[in-house]
Amino acid sequence: MLKVVRVDIFFEEEMSVKIEEAWPFILPLPKETAAQYKVLVSAFSSNIALKILRKLRLDVKSYQKDLIEELSEHSNKSILKYLEMFVNAGILEEGIERSSVGKRNVWVKWYKPTFIGRWLILLLAPRERFSPEQLKEVIKDLLSFYAKSIVNLCLDTGLDPNYFKELFDEAITTQKESSRTYKD
Repeated sequence: MLKVVRVDIFFEEEMSVKIEEAWPFILPLPKETAAQYKVLVSAFSSNIALKILRKLRLDVKSYQKDLIEELSEHSNKSILKYLEMFVNAGILEEGIERSSVGKRNVWVKWYKPTFIGRWLILLLAPRERFSPEQLKEVIKDLLSFYAKSIVNLCLDTGLDPNYFKELFDEAITTQKESSRTYKD
């Protein structure tokens, strides 16, 4: 068992965390080192950045006005700076759409997570926030992406991709057997 003591960035209190079971998380990053750095610094550079990512939705647009209202303890300028940083790092895509407010038409800005952005949101938000169907879809996308990446890496380096398939199959068999043991 690994014991980690950290300061929780969301509640600003010290807490002790025992890691007995890990959240099986993989964060896909761009291939270039500079782009990796840009994504990681954008996401983890401050408490405000993390709070914004926690507020974003996985599969729908988040509107700038709503984010500013939900994060009212921070300045609009700070929130907009981080949203722009996320767009530049490829974590979010942005757009503008026309909306009716009363009898007026106004333009509203929205943000939607990219493939990498979805994974950052999933990493930072509580799992309970997501339905089993949402988790299934995101995990399916990641596993497909990850499997293709492993196969390409194997082919580029002369490794046998079937070795990793056997490891995965073995993990499934072992987990099923241990689950049956606990249910009996």
